[in-house]
Amino acid sequence: MLPPRTFHIPKGHDAKRWIRELTDRYSVREGRIREEKISFYDTFDWRLFHRSLVLYSSGNRLILRKLFDPSILHSVTIVSPPVFTGDLPESGLKNRLAPIVKVRALGKLADIYSRKTPYRILTRRKKPVARLVHEEIRLSRNKDMPALAAYLWWKPGKDPARSSRSLGRRLEEAGFTAIGKEDVYLKALKGSGKKPGDYSSKVEIPLRPDMRSDDAARTILRFLLRVIRINEAHIGNDLDTEFLHDFRVAIRRTRSALSPMKKVFPPEITARFRKDLSYVGKISNELRDLDVYLLNEETYKAMLPESLRADIDPLFAHLREKRSKVFRDVLKNLEDDKYRNIMNSWDAFLHISHQVSSDALDAGLPVRDLARKKIHRKYRRILKDGNRIVENTEDEKLHRLRIHCKELRYLLEFFSGLFPRKNIHGFIGQLKKLQDMLGAFHDFGVQEQYLTAVTGELQATGRQSEKTVAATVVLMETVRREKQKVKDAFFKTFTEYASPENKRAFREMFATKGSARRDS
Repeated sequence: MLPPRTFHIPKGHDAKRWIRELTDRYSVREGRIREEKISFYDTFDWRLFHRSLVLYSSGNRLILRKLFDPSILHSVTIVSPPVFTGDLPESGLKNRLAPIVKVRALGKLADIYSRKTPYRILTRRKKPVARLVHEEIRLSRNKDMPALAAYLWWKPGKDPARSSRSLGRRLEEAGFTAIGKEDVYLKALKGSGKKPGDYSSKVEIPLRPDMRSDDAARTILRFLLRVIRINEAHIGNDLDTEFLHDFRVAIRRTRSALSPMKKVFPPEITARFRKDLSYVGKISNELRDLDVYLLNEETYKAMLPESLRADIDPLFAHLREKRSKVFRDVLKNLEDDKYRNIMNSWDAFLHISHQVSSDALDAGLPVRDLARKKIHRKYRRILKDGNRIVENTEDEKLHRLRIHCKELRYLLEFFSGLFPRKNIHGFIGQLKKLQDMLGAFHDFGVQEQYLTAVTGELQATGRQSEKTVAATVVLMETVRREKQKVKDAFFKTFTEYASPENKRAFREMFATKGSARRDS
């Protein structure tokens, strides 16, 4: 038996007429036309595409497959398209998607409309030769609209093989070509004006080692401004909290990038925009805190004894009400003249050419030299502060070390293209372990303080019962214990990060002659 094959239908070729002409030798029976709408989905930052996964709906089914492979990995019956993976029924599909998509919303990328006409090809003696399916795919149900793609699906019959081969030759002689590696999903995206992977908050910036530092700095900062603008436009929809998160991270990275650039740009310019962007970041501080608490509601409840979990509900009801008000305030601030003037001034500074100031001492320095100097200096600062904390683990010192680690992480990301990728990924991976520990410590501290404050708010409204008070106190005590556990783990985590092997690798990659002597 011959394998089934799929053929392109050349533009301008009338496939149906060609099929009708087969009656000179075969009996052709046309079947019932089947029409199907297919909708494709992914997150805003293309999390499924980056894993070569295609998620689509057809009828009441949601289906997952690999790119360039029609085989179905998972499918599930749905009533309506899901927005979050939590909306899906328990299934293999949900289990596959949840760790990839996480808290991001799924959005529709494109619709296509498939129209399939099946044909049975028989010998004169009514023996099956093959099954042909003529398919046309459009971006609209309008049949007069040009087809996005057109295919002829050929499935040979079991017998007689000679007739099947003869039909196959006629397909090829007519100009039909077997399809190669292609996917209608990509055609649908292109036809809808979508470019897969066109957004990512990850810092991947091509820099040349010999670039002037001021030119490289503007390249980095323009990339971050683009991320800010893209996410700013979606915050008001209030559907996907990651828009606000990416917006805030891009602002934080921008402020962090300006710190080592204080001699790349005139100092007064750097100081002005660091102050302005600090204001921009603070606009959404409380909203992001509330988002984090509400997104982790089930996690907090799981920290309580089962008998107390329902008693904490009034606390989260209060947070949801509070978030509604805070969200409206954030939108007002984003539409305010002060915010717009800051962002427009920042945009103008990055895109309008400026005369190099005599105060910008590092402006003409090759960016690779600047990167090595700033990265190694920040690394040495972390080692120095970390060793002091080992002797005395004060909370405030841990907080300052967390900030230095974050700044080093950003520097490694900004300048990653200037150094071997494997080495940079290794340094970031080592740093991430220390960052995770310090971040958890900071988060538990913030949670402890916030729970104390919000409990007072509830008491002031008279809405908090004794049971809710008790449940909140237990939650605060649990958070306090978890914070102490993380603090106790600092010595081991920092010692691993500050190992002689890591120090040597960092010194070999980044140390200048002067800093290498100071390290020795």
